[in-house]
Formats: sequence, structure tokens, C-alpha cells
Amino acid sequence: GKNGTEDASSSSLEEALEGTIIIQKGHYDTITAPSSSTKSVRICKEMGGLKRSGGIGDVLAGTLGAFVAWNNILNPQNNNNKEGEECHEDGSTDDWMMLSCWSACCVVKKATKSAFEKKRRAMTAPDVLEEIGSVVE
Repeated sequence: GKNGTEDASSSSLEEALEGTIIIQKGHYDTITAPSSSTKSVRICKEMGGLKRSGGIGDVLAGTLGAFVAWNNILNPQNNNNKEGEECHEDGSTDDWMMLSCWSACCVVKKATKSAFEKKRRAMTAPDVLEEIGSVVE
């Protein structure tokens, strides 16, 4: 940074956030998992609707919760893990978690696009929520 504090602040923030996943919503949704050794990034380039409606972040949070739960149920490596133990060999839980986040972002973007095509400028978050099932199918 200009005064030399930006790099220190960034690394401190990444240290504090290690083990978390950050989703930055936007034209492209960016999913980042900061780590001391590497930084994993996935980008959802799915086209969403043309309206930003309040509550779509809540729809994303609920969809993300469902995808993470499905991940925990369906991923055999998660079922073999002891509580609190991280799995980082071939198909680690971090990778599955990142995939869950990316998938949730893509589903919500597709649902937003579908809702916008039907409702146009009258689209609201419940319209997006209504489209989630058909998008997942």
C-alpha cells in the first residue's frame, strides 16, 4: 500500500480468516478461501437477472446452507472424519466446501435470471426462491 500498512493489514486479515470462506456477490460471484499456504478462488460467471432485489443474499444463504448440508451427507470423506478433524487428502473437505459455495452461487444466479424473465422489474426475492427448485432439477 501507499504507507506500507496495506500488506500487513491484508496478511493479518487473511490470518484471522483462515478456515473461512468468503463469498463476494457481484457481476461475477467470487468465492475465496484464504489460507496461510495457498489462497483458493472460484468464480461463478453465471449470468443473473438484471434487477438487484433485497433479500437475494438471504436466498443465497439458505441455498448455501442446503448445499453444505448435502455435502456433509453425501461426501464419504466427511462421514469418515472425526468431529473437528480436517481432511486435506485428495478431495479435501475444503474443496467440497468451495464447490458447495460455487454451486449455490450458480443456482441463485440462474434462479434470479429465471425469475427476472418472468416478473421483469416486479421481481422480488420470493420470486427467486420460487425458481430454486426448478433450477436445481
